[in-house]
Amino acid sequence: MLETKDLIDFSINNWYEKFKHITLETILIDIPDHFFKKLVCADEDEDETNSDPVEENAEFEDKLKNAINSLDKNVFVKNNWHAPVDARVFSFGNTLKASNIDDIVLYFTTSTIIQEDFTSIKGVPFCLALRKWLSIHPAAEFRCIVINNVLRGITPRDWPTFYAHFKEEGPEIIDRLTNFYNEKIKSKFPRKNYVVDIVLSYPDEPFVLDFGALNGKTNLYAFTWKEIQPLMRKECPEDVAPVFRYLETDIGIMTRADALSKFARSQMV
Repeated sequence: MLETKDLIDFSINNWYEKFKHITLETILIDIPDHFFKKLVCADEDEDETNSDPVEENAEFEDKLKNAINSLDKNVFVKNNWHAPVDARVFSFGNTLKASNIDDIVLYFTTSTIIQEDFTSIKGVPFCLALRKWLSIHPAAEFRCIVINNVLRGITPRDWPTFYAHFKEEGPEIIDRLTNFYNEKIKSKFPRKNYVVDIVLSYPDEPFVLDFGALNGKTNLYAFTWKEIQPLMRKECPEDVAPVFRYLETDIGIMTRADALSKFARSQMV
């Protein structure tokens, strides 16, 4: 569960404007009460004869439709903080591509991640973030760990999966992500400790997918909170090179714990 300050700082409606030039085009729409009730799993005692609240509010429905159409009729949708990634099985091709309001309702109502947000977070207005659809290869997504405003760790988000090109292209990946972070992000985000997900798109420039809190509940993929937490209490030279940790050998399917124990050789100091 995010703390109240985390909820504010890492909500996309609080960081998008500052970083919109280096992230996907996004339309943010506040979720009105009637649509929120539609997105939250219905209470069994709810009167099923009630009319559809979206149909009662044509203005909001039109706003959603216009937003989807303006983003080339296909979007990736999330709330302030999370995407319904656990509802991927309900989407065509497991892509979570949404082309209409029904898709959004389906993904949000079947996602445990989204439902947990809706039932546990209080006092922060919810929004829909409709992001222009882009097919991204899993090997292009990296979670970057920022500690005291210094990029310290880089891990593929598709962990643990082996990609042979990481070994050869590792130095270039480190350089591109470091330069992008230093030029476009460093000291511009309101926190000094956080994670930022970045896509390396060739031949285009890198771009930001999301920002997230850095704590024991964050998925650090190839890293562990046990090794990251002590670094937050240490000063570090700004020119230190980040550690890029990835699987070095393909030995088939393995758990995250097995991957960490077998292949996480690069140490952070």
